[in-house]
Amino acid sequence: MRITIALMLMLVGLTCFSPSSSAADDTPTAATQPTTAEWDAIGKELGVDGVLADGVYTATLLRRDLEVHTEDGQVPAGLLKHEFQFHRCDCGKMNVAGQFCVAEYESNDVIDALRAGMMKVASVAPMFQGEHPRMTIVRFQGSGGSQQLAKTLKSALEWTGEARMAPATKPTG
Repeated sequence: MRITIALMLMLVGLTCFSPSSSAADDTPTAATQPTTAEWDAIGKELGVDGVLADGVYTATLLRRDLEVHTEDGQVPAGLLKHEFQFHRCDCGKMNVAGQFCVAEYESNDVIDALRAGMMKVASVAPMFQGEHPRMTIVRFQGSGGSQQLAKTLKSALEWTGEARMAPATKPTG
């Protein structure tokens, strides 16, 4: 029994620490990486110029439509933002994870739009204490085609801010 455990530990050690494995082995192949045009299409759909760093495309949208106040004063607009991070996995699917910064009255509609696009809601939590209007962070994740993911996020964005007040853009149903 001891010999079997010792052999297994040696095998694991040789596999994990063999000189032939390197950090480069963990990077996705060029065939699975999105093209610049694919990143640009995501940004265009969301109406933002994203930033690509280390294989992750980050799209950030500031909430300039709200004035949020706490007992300490007004919250800077730079703290009120939606942030979405896209990356391609080795299997070829596009993944996205991120968060929406929403007024409490927007949260259920944003969650419904995310779920309609087959995204998973990871958490819903207050953003501050004692603020007005009440702000909520909705964290999510999803996978699939890049255009489908971007369209789902855009659909959820239509339930926030000024877009929420534009009846012509409301999904019916």
